[in-house]
Amino acid sequence: MLLLLPNVLSQELDHSPFISKSVDEAIFSLKGIIAENEKNARVYLKKFSFSEGRTFRDIPIKLLNEHTNDKELSELACLIKEGGVWGLISDCGLPCIADPGASLVAICAKHGVKIKTFAGPSSIVMALQLSGIYCQQFSFLGYLPKEEKELIAKLKFIEKEALEKKVTFVFIEAPYRNDKLLKQLLANLSPKLRLCTACNLTLSTEFVKTQTVDEWRKGSIGSFDDMPTVFVVGK
Repeated sequence: MLLLLPNVLSQELDHSPFISKSVDEAIFSLKGIIAENEKNARVYLKKFSFSEGRTFRDIPIKLLNEHTNDKELSELACLIKEGGVWGLISDCGLPCIADPGASLVAICAKHGVKIKTFAGPSSIVMALQLSGIYCQQFSFLGYLPKEEKELIAKLKFIEKEALEKKVTFVFIEAPYRNDKLLKQLLANLSPKLRLCTACNLTLSTEFVKTQTVDEWRKGSIGSFDDMPTVFVVGK
């Protein structure tokens, strides 16, 4: 069995306000866990309790990240199919959402492995909710192109779809590049569109701001660098 386990958005947080007790019970039964890196997996496991004589250090960890090849992916699926309960986590939020875990779910389903998921925090969903922007149809784009010409072309596509079809777009950036991306958004998007920056979600320093592009241009922007941020653009 494969369990898709939610993670907090910041490792410094206590998990109990964000993750249901059913996850605590599931963790108790784990044979092993699959994660993007071992250090973050140990920090995650340390939040939970285990059976007597067993600690977070005793849980086997297998890696699944952008470096995992097809052979290693198949080996993970076979390991799960052999029996026992394995968990899959992302470094933050929900596995498989903007995360390499989807490939494991696909191959496990193909092999008849039972898969169960749990509700939990997602910065993408939270940003949409808090933005106040129309969310009847939306698209998550992950990271936008870094090369300026390609980025501007993508922004023009976003602008056209948002204005003509009322599609809302959600995307992210490496925190140290937030200010650079925001500058491009304000320079290339229609002043009529609304732009939301959702920063440090679930932390005490959480900051969410939604304004039209025109209002952003006229106001004091400040810096968003080094803050995990989700950007939302819509009509």
